[in-house]
Amino acid sequence: MDLCFACRRLARMLLPAAFAWLLTACATLPQQPTLGVLPDAEQVHERLEARRQTVQGFSLLGEIVAKGPGGEVSGEHRILGQYPDRLRAEVDGPFGKPALLLICDGTRLAVLNYGEGKGYLGPASRANLSRFLGLMLTPAEVYTLLSGSTPLLPAAGGQVFASSTPGQAVLNLSDGAGLKQGVIFSPGDYAVFQAWVNDRDGGEISANFSDFVSLPAGRFPRRTLLAAGEGRELTLANDRLTVNPPGLDPARFEPVLPPGVEVQELQ
Repeated sequence: MDLCFACRRLARMLLPAAFAWLLTACATLPQQPTLGVLPDAEQVHERLEARRQTVQGFSLLGEIVAKGPGGEVSGEHRILGQYPDRLRAEVDGPFGKPALLLICDGTRLAVLNYGEGKGYLGPASRANLSRFLGLMLTPAEVYTLLSGSTPLLPAAGGQVFASSTPGQAVLNLSDGAGLKQGVIFSPGDYAVFQAWVNDRDGGEISANFSDFVSLPAGRFPRRTLLAAGEGRELTLANDRLTVNPPGLDPARFEPVLPPGVEVQELQ
């Protein structure tokens, strides 16, 4: 058989198979990017803690909405925070009328309820803060959540998983005595999107962070939703958000009420 003829015949036999293979290859869709190897729970815990501690102060200005068994109230807020547990919140009601002033130095709490024309002074305990915020939190926990992070349980025994949402991962923690916590975060910059803690009695408190803005200190949420049992919710939608503002005066966090106000002592 002529050699050239044999080559042409072989080419005619192989060409349809090669063409079919090429079509199959072209029709294969590219795979979605993956997160790669995730860090372990202790590394994630360390990075989340480091990010939390970068916020040495904040200034928030925007809308606040509080929901609870008694109904819903809304207004405008101006909140200052100084690391690790100092808070000053001024809330105005409709038409800009002052509604509430809350000042906390981490240990003592002062609250002025303009509607009642009455002030409150006492320890900055979970129970006393809950009376005005609706959530059983310590001043340090409130500061941490308002700064776009979350208080964390110990890292021992924790686990890290890829989330079903691209670019996110989940950290699961437990204190070994009934408390369990989940944190959804970004493995890139460790911004927190969601966190929740289940207590020993089956209750839960959760935080959702959204509407992120890029600042020199990183990405931070302009919208924060805190929720607990009995339909209790506290939402902050910040028109202005400043992280680590210069010149925060510590005197602004002294729990002192104006003279002449009727004061009730808190236990």
